[in-house]
Amino acid sequence: MPELPEVETVKETLKNLILNRTITDVLVYYGGIIRNSTVEDFKSKLINQKIMDIRRLGKYLFFDFENFTMTSHLRMEGKYYIKDSLKQLTKHDHIIFVLDNGKFLSYHDVRKFGTMELTDLHKEADLKGVKKLGIEVNSPDLNLNYLYPLIKKSARPIKSLLLDQHIISGLGNIYVDETLFLAKVHPEKSGNKLSKYQVEKIILAGKKVIKKAIELGGTTIRTYQSSLGVDGRFQNELNVHTLAGQKCKNCGDTIVKIRVGGRGTYFCPTCQRNEETLIIGLTGGIATGKSFVSNWFIKHKINVLDADKIYKKLLKTSKIMYNEITSEFGERVVKDNQIDRVSLAQIVFNNDKKRLKLNQITHPYVIKEMKHKIDVLKEKGKKIIILDIPLLYESRLEVLTDLTMLVYVEYETQITRLVNRDNITRELAIKKIRSQLDLDTKREFSDIIIDNNHDTKETEKQLIEIYEILRSDKYVS
Repeated sequence: MPELPEVETVKETLKNLILNRTITDVLVYYGGIIRNSTVEDFKSKLINQKIMDIRRLGKYLFFDFENFTMTSHLRMEGKYYIKDSLKQLTKHDHIIFVLDNGKFLSYHDVRKFGTMELTDLHKEADLKGVKKLGIEVNSPDLNLNYLYPLIKKSARPIKSLLLDQHIISGLGNIYVDETLFLAKVHPEKSGNKLSKYQVEKIILAGKKVIKKAIELGGTTIRTYQSSLGVDGRFQNELNVHTLAGQKCKNCGDTIVKIRVGGRGTYFCPTCQRNEETLIIGLTGGIATGKSFVSNWFIKHKINVLDADKIYKKLLKTSKIMYNEITSEFGERVVKDNQIDRVSLAQIVFNNDKKRLKLNQITHPYVIKEMKHKIDVLKEKGKKIIILDIPLLYESRLEVLTDLTMLVYVEYETQITRLVNRDNITRELAIKKIRSQLDLDTKREFSDIIIDNNHDTKETEKQLIEIYEILRSDKYVS
């Protein structure tokens, strides 16, 4: 089925080819496509009319003539083609517009589900189907204030809600699957189970997917091909749709296919969990104030799993990890029969390869222990868990989360705080900061930003606001 990007491509292609052309004749081979007028009336109104503009709303095309607007809905497989001769027509070319340059604009529809409807100029909004359309996914009016109340009041699966053209106009099956994958939301998750932050993430993901698809001309799947022979290239960008049985690009799990509301639906079971517990990954950088934020949540009785504390404990208790580290780095990192973190840090700090090797050894054990602790908290019925992971993105552990939260400060502020905190030179501070992914890059990936450039009172105001949002979504009491 053509979706918004495909219809946008049709519109732009047709505008380049037929704008300002005059209709000299209309040949109708199947009149069932024409609505609200007879074939004769349809033809008589359009003959000798010039095509002044072509517009789109959702999956509708609007052909503006001098006195009339023709609303065309492509439905399942409608296409427009420019043909040089009537001899090129097939049995599926049902309505032909003869142009004043000798070309033929043909409407081709195998299933005959498409419709054409005439109104007075620019009066298409009065049509029943157009009147009920929701806000377009790529419209600035599609925002949290509009969508959140509609999503939150419904127990329907989020996939079905996003496909409802009365709520959002222009999102079809392919792009809903891709949107939910980017938003890390399971397609069967009930609308009323989503947090405000997740709905906002869906909006941003939908806009990103549609923007990219329009740039690439849409998606060519199975029988649908964008009109005039234009093949979309977005199929090369698909993350889940039609990829059942293949490995997820993010986590390596296997993409599966189910049916939601009768529609074939593709998703990654690891990246798109369908659970009651909301998992938020908390990260930052050296001297950004992440510990302050983490401790604030702990004080407010939100469960926080600290990756650093798990790592430090494993260094003392895991014999297997001890053996692997000493095998790689030697006895120089051992003190009192335990791994000495200071000695280990001195080795890996100035050596990227050594640091990578240490991460390869320790991360699997930290992840395993963190997953175990997550499962324990889930069994206890905890509705929210925060994972405090300094290297959240560097270690690709965001796949464990539904949302990510970044404690952010400006680069110069970070340097100054680190210099003052550790009593080190500016050069050494910069070196330490650059050993991690920079905060501006992390900011692009993060769903919730805590600006910690000012005093703790300003930071606490933001934390209270986050807490209240989570409480309104019933994740904290």
